[in-house]
Amino acid sequence: MKYIANVLTTEKFDENTYYNVVSDEHDLIEGIPTLIIGWEKTKELYPDASILDWKVKDDVYWTYGRRVKRERNETDIKNFKKLMLSSIIEKADYWFFNVLTADKEEKIKFNIALSDSRRKYVLVSGDMAYVFFPETSETIGISLYDIDYSGVGRDKILNTFKRNTSTTMVNERDFISYETRDLINNKKFIIPYLSSLNT
Repeated sequence: MKYIANVLTTEKFDENTYYNVVSDEHDLIEGIPTLIIGWEKTKELYPDASILDWKVKDDVYWTYGRRVKRERNETDIKNFKKLMLSSIIEKADYWFFNVLTADKEEKIKFNIALSDSRRKYVLVSGDMAYVFFPETSETIGISLYDIDYSGVGRDKILNTFKRNTSTTMVNERDFISYETRDLINNKKFIIPYLSSLNT
């Protein structure tokens, strides 16, 4: 299991699918951002931290415990989650494959991606499909509407993915909370990446 951030707390944390939620600082994973819940613990670990600034240092944040300042706690946690997801979106290697305007080289690249043996996660959301390759962190977006319009047909493309043993079909509602979907907004191309964290 991979995580996008640490959360150091003795309180209940609602979503721990993508977060390393621990109560002991020795269990924190090095190299990923951290949110500390509770001023006392923050001050113990970072004596120079300011109560006025939620950012303790690069990639380390803090917020009050729920019993101390509930509204501030909830706001800071939501902002932390949004910040973590935004950082993934910024780093994402996203390529939109437009079947209607693609040149020969792009079509060859797409056909290879469609049937090669690399591990991939495929999410279908409305008229879009997103294909994520964990080894290269690349995501390809495909308009299924355009695929239909071109005469190829979405069923042919999707069945090719489904027959490929290296493909995992992803249903966003199976593993991703409503809150996370809301924070992602229209950047659904990162959902297959988030799915890959569960393996």
